[in-house]
Amino acid sequence: MEPHSVANLSSKSSDKRRRATLSSRSVFSRVCNGFLTAFEQVTRAGRRPNVGALLSIAERQTGLNDFGDHRFLEPMAFLFESIEREAKLNALGRFVFVEHVVQLLRNRLYLELDWKLDPTITLRKIPKPIFITGLPRTGTTLLHSLLAQDTDIFAAPLTWEVIYPSAAQGDEHRRMRRTESQLKWFELLVPGIKTIHPIAAELPQECVAIMSHCFMSEEFDTMFDLPGYESWVEEQDQSEIYAFHKRFLQHLRPRAPERRFVLKAPAHLRSVEAILEVYPDAHIIQTHRHPAQVVPSLSSLIVTLKGAFSYNINPVEVGPSAVDYCVRNLRKFFSSVDRLAANLYTDVAYLDLVRNPMAVVRRIYARLGEHLSPEAAAKMERFLAENPQGKWGRHAYSLADFGLGSEAIDEQFRFYTERFDMDTRGRVTSNQ
Repeated sequence: MEPHSVANLSSKSSDKRRRATLSSRSVFSRVCNGFLTAFEQVTRAGRRPNVGALLSIAERQTGLNDFGDHRFLEPMAFLFESIEREAKLNALGRFVFVEHVVQLLRNRLYLELDWKLDPTITLRKIPKPIFITGLPRTGTTLLHSLLAQDTDIFAAPLTWEVIYPSAAQGDEHRRMRRTESQLKWFELLVPGIKTIHPIAAELPQECVAIMSHCFMSEEFDTMFDLPGYESWVEEQDQSEIYAFHKRFLQHLRPRAPERRFVLKAPAHLRSVEAILEVYPDAHIIQTHRHPAQVVPSLSSLIVTLKGAFSYNINPVEVGPSAVDYCVRNLRKFFSSVDRLAANLYTDVAYLDLVRNPMAVVRRIYARLGEHLSPEAAAKMERFLAENPQGKWGRHAYSLADFGLGSEAIDEQFRFYTERFDMDTRGRVTSNQ
């Protein structure tokens, strides 16, 4: 998309420059922000995160000092500069950012220790992984969760083991409890997040949470307003990130039977070449959905997250930015996937997935050359029954909420909608 083209996407509503009241600004988060603001004023802490200071904190908390490959320091420094220059974080945002970075650094230290103590970890094979990708809000989470139910064939990184990947951080039960506690706090700080995106300690986790350990990850620019950082990350060679990604997967459950990892992230859209360089036997699954549904749903998620950590988020600026992100990544993906052999790639329509998920699953199994056992099918059916659409409430959104018009969306995404013959938008309200 040309830089000026997003200007043509705005609707003609007279109040398009207004700043919406954000649901993510709860009483609890405002109280926390007020307390942290006062604390910063008294102590002069938290104003400018310092790379060296946070490295030292992680070293002191763990008693370790080997972070591994130091190439992560350059993107970490760029991320910190972007936080200072463009994120406009409130005190709560600064606190959450610093705490998250320190946790990632602690994880790096523990991972390096584990790899030293058991060098055989890095020899573990990761056979025929499945990478689920697609624009955000296209059913990737649902599909990921369904395939993860078949624990005889597949393995998925779970939230608790991505947040606390090392046994040095406690036994599995303790790490699960700590993750559950963190997620409860996050729900308090960002109310409504579970309505938009399910989170739980034992649900599969996105790969961006793994990539965050390299400090080149969509996780940061999804939570914080970092357009410059987002553009910079997209321009970098992704091979280094996926090499670390593979080492991380090798680390998970090293004594478990060998299974196919099923993985998921919209960020994989722009990284097909890097994925196949590191995982030459990978299979790519792309989900697709009409952009008139995707864009407002994605914009709602972005506003909910970023609005909790900055009071400078304008929904009518988020909308065009989301359009630009979607178009940019789709074009990159199609340019890559069109060069792939047909047996390396499967596409899945969102409407098919939500209307008849088990039929989609059976088609995927056939493509992968796997057998869906009655036991695995029963687990998937049970998951669907226990997690119906709308379980955590109704997620309502519209293009107009984000200053966008349907005609401009249709024009910008014609290359996408015609490719998959999306001749209907359906209802522009959903929980995916």
